[in-house]
Amino acid sequence: MYVPSPQQAAVQQEAWNGTGSIIVIAVAGAGKSTTIVRTVGEMRGSSIILSFGAKISKEMKGKLEQLGIDWKKAESSTCHAIALRNYRKTFPKVRIDDEKVGRISADWVDTAKIEPSLVPHVSVACQLVGLAKQSGLGIEGQGHIDDTSIWEDIAEHFDLFDEEPLQKKATDIIDLAILLLKESNKNPDVIDFNDMIYLPLLYKIKFWQFENVWIDEAQDTNTVRRLLVKALMKPGIGRVIAVGDPHQAIFGFTGADNDSLDIIQQEFGAKVMPLTVTYRCPKNVVKFAQTWVNHIEAHPSAPDGKISSETFEKMITVRDRLNGDAAIICRNTRPLVTAAFALIREKIPCRIEGRDIGNSLKKLATRWKSISTIPELEDKLEDWLEKEKERWLPKKKMSKVQEAEDKVETLKVVMDACRDDKQDSIAAVTAYIDNIFADDVKGILTLCTIHRSKGREWKRVYWLDRLNTCPSKYASMPWEKEQEVNLQYVAATRAMEELIDLYPPLPKVKVPPANDNKQTVAATKAA
Repeated sequence: MYVPSPQQAAVQQEAWNGTGSIIVIAVAGAGKSTTIVRTVGEMRGSSIILSFGAKISKEMKGKLEQLGIDWKKAESSTCHAIALRNYRKTFPKVRIDDEKVGRISADWVDTAKIEPSLVPHVSVACQLVGLAKQSGLGIEGQGHIDDTSIWEDIAEHFDLFDEEPLQKKATDIIDLAILLLKESNKNPDVIDFNDMIYLPLLYKIKFWQFENVWIDEAQDTNTVRRLLVKALMKPGIGRVIAVGDPHQAIFGFTGADNDSLDIIQQEFGAKVMPLTVTYRCPKNVVKFAQTWVNHIEAHPSAPDGKISSETFEKMITVRDRLNGDAAIICRNTRPLVTAAFALIREKIPCRIEGRDIGNSLKKLATRWKSISTIPELEDKLEDWLEKEKERWLPKKKMSKVQEAEDKVETLKVVMDACRDDKQDSIAAVTAYIDNIFADDVKGILTLCTIHRSKGREWKRVYWLDRLNTCPSKYASMPWEKEQEVNLQYVAATRAMEELIDLYPPLPKVKVPPANDNKQTVAATKAA
């Protein structure tokens, strides 16, 4: 039987009897999903629960159904899905093309509409357009598209022009971005991912509205998502209930505002209410998590739990612990792939969460159509990495450098595994990637980045190579450094029973070929 805590009961009473908006600051494992579904059914009027991701939205929908809450009373959706659903009523023939802006710019390059000196900076202009859409530029009340000062603010926040050649071309790049955004907005029947929320608001389409709009993971909102919330609220009586944790804001690189909850409080005049008790983590894990968030509390009935450290070699000797109740998490992908192959060699079943990560690796491995072997790929990757560093280091885009290095190092691990199996083709590399990356891993040992671990929990969490990867040495902007701190808090609070600092696998000792040994012996005798 569900019995709310005093803090949960206070939130429920405010939701049921109050009339204003609410912000619920919920620490990791505070039972926010339970609080939402146990509250929404008793509220006045209709409600919608907005989640960030189809998987979480589906889980929320299932919880509502289990409690017998009719979808007309409360429904679950992602921000993009509900916006697109309403948009289709006005534009029924709409189709999705994530390369919409890229195709426009490519056509302009082909037709010489973009001057040659700007062609190297087209990708930056396209990136700027995407961020402008997330900022709601052009939507009523969010500034005019021709206002270059807004574009300059966006570029400064994301550090897009931190290089002398780009600074010299900044005005021209912004002018190009303005033209690209205007051209993109002319075609309502073709939309990209950003357009799903942006265009319904730009065109002022009519939304089906609700008395109560819940936002799950509200710390990850941006301008257009908050505007969408306003559009979904019934005028005069609509209210927003935002549930989130500023210390779990880790998606700033995608365009989410680092101060989302503060903005929501100001825009909606929301009352702030806490959920400080975690029902997930044991006492010792909570004590460790207080390194980053000092107000998180363990429930009085929580077990002590265990914090320890372990070598990879010791871990694999206790095989019965490496099952669906356990996960290995890491800041970066490369250490996870190294660990995955070491586990596979020991015949320990595992998968790395995130098929899209695997797809991005495959895309890089197969981008050069004229090559087919691993030695050729190694040479291409070295050249590619040097060019990526030359491209991003002067701009101080250190996250881009880290991403490129992580991809190349990850592919090197995969190529070494192929060689161990006497495979020498790029086709073998892509096959290995397909075999180790998956979505929604269950029932076997899960390996995932800390970003991918958000919203999940396991009895045993092995934090791989923590001291060498956290915080990232590439974080340079203040908001990036803050989110690196948040990542460590997120990692620690995935553990339900044990949190283990896991040292990476020892490097394999490469035995020289037999002929090399003979040459060495011969040389020694000669000496």
